[in-house]
Amino acid sequence: MEKLLKFGLVGVVNTLISIGCYILFVKLGMHYLLANIISYLIGLVNSYYWNKKWVFKNKENHLSVFAKFVIVNLVVLSFNTLCLFLFVHKWGFNQYLSQLVATALGMGINFILNKKWTFESKMNNQKQVN
Repeated sequence: MEKLLKFGLVGVVNTLISIGCYILFVKLGMHYLLANIISYLIGLVNSYYWNKKWVFKNKENHLSVFAKFVIVNLVVLSFNTLCLFLFVHKWGFNQYLSQLVATALGMGINFILNKKWTFESKMNNQKQVN
């Protein structure tokens, strides 16, 4: 439960960073889908650092964990962007509110995949076997 709460807190901060960047980029005239991708990637860097060091306290090989983290986030980004496209382009919803809903939907997927795959340490797997 503690990890979920910490993950949620990191998620709130990342959401604020990502949505803040998204709003800024859209207001500066950037296409909303490109703004979504760039702002998501900015949040990804922050998220990786705090999830690795504070939430999951993973001490394994930095490169392999980062690669898994990027893969998970590319899956979530794809899901997020598809939702955003459907909400805005297909159904005509507000692009800012659509971003919030798409982000909320992706958070659950992100937590499960990161907990079960990205930051699952070999030590935790060995403890479960013994």
